[in-house]
Amino acid sequence: MKLKLLHTGDLHIGMKFNNYAEEIKRKLVAARFNVLAELIEKANKAQCNLFVISGDLFDKVNIKQEDILRVLNLLQRFAGDAVLVLPGNHDYDNGMVELWQKFAANKQGNILLLNEYRPYDLDEFDLDLIVYPAHCDQKHANDNRLSWIKDLTEKPAGAWQIGIAHGALVGLSPDLDDQYFNMSENELIEIGLDLWLLGHTHLPYPLGEEIINRQIFNAGTPEPDGMDCTRDGSAWLIELDEDKSVRAELLETGQYRFFDIAYQIQAEDDFVRLKRELLAGDAARKLVRVKLSGRVSEEVYQAKEKIYTDLRNQLGHLHIDDSQLKMQINQEVIEREFSTGSFPYSLLKELSLDPADDDALQLAYELIKEVRR
Repeated sequence: MKLKLLHTGDLHIGMKFNNYAEEIKRKLVAARFNVLAELIEKANKAQCNLFVISGDLFDKVNIKQEDILRVLNLLQRFAGDAVLVLPGNHDYDNGMVELWQKFAANKQGNILLLNEYRPYDLDEFDLDLIVYPAHCDQKHANDNRLSWIKDLTEKPAGAWQIGIAHGALVGLSPDLDDQYFNMSENELIEIGLDLWLLGHTHLPYPLGEEIINRQIFNAGTPEPDGMDCTRDGSAWLIELDEDKSVRAELLETGQYRFFDIAYQIQAEDDFVRLKRELLAGDAARKLVRVKLSGRVSEEVYQAKEKIYTDLRNQLGHLHIDDSQLKMQINQEVIEREFSTGSFPYSLLKELSLDPADDDALQLAYELIKEVRR
């Protein structure tokens, strides 16, 4: 039996983005619904049997009813055999979470919620497939939820045995305090299933656009959600052959990209280059945080605000930290700003005579300006 599936996770629908201006905030919120629709469309076009969400479909457990129904409406567009939804650590299920009660009460058709620690036989969907879920039953935990699978003395018969888990994969996910259901690659392989589909880390794993005969996959997030996620969104299109071979294609997904960069400015050309780089491509879908440093002429320093305005008008979002971008202090500046013969004038004039005192000149100028405020 051949099998084709689309593997995603960490959509975090319901994320608020309160640190952004209202207009881009609304767009970022909508983008998470839009990417789900995009993924369903890709899965249908590829004629997938399964659509798998390996945790954190929602950003938290208190989600508005209208958002739950909107998600279900999108999932019900999947034309394949089954949609598999695993609760993650953000949208955990301990049996008493209203989110999943509403989800279960309103889901229809081929949507299966994997919120029990037991094998799920997909025979009801005409698939010779057994699924072993390791969902999260709380937001943080020192131990993963694989033990019930390890303790099975006998696994149900099925052409394919697939595990779906949410948690930090050692070597991929930083989890220094062991709070995120930590698991290792060897631990997963030793369980003896044919395939593992993971969620939690917002980066895809393994690395590469086409992967052959690997057993463990992490989807990454399909829609980047912050400055710590500076790559395209991703998902896996995976084909499983009858001989147990695996072929996977990494899909680039999502609408928005985040850029967190540091840039040194020494002359006007550097600003021109920065502007060109940031506005390349679809600038309106870029959210940028840039830290500037360097020393520039007074003319360039005075012109920077116009450059910032141009960038803000074209980018989706821009945050600039230019606290380390300084105006080059020279004798012309000193003559204009300070009275001849005054202490500041004499001090700065003396320091300006020797290029080796450039740092001291800059510091002295800033201290004097601060005192004069």
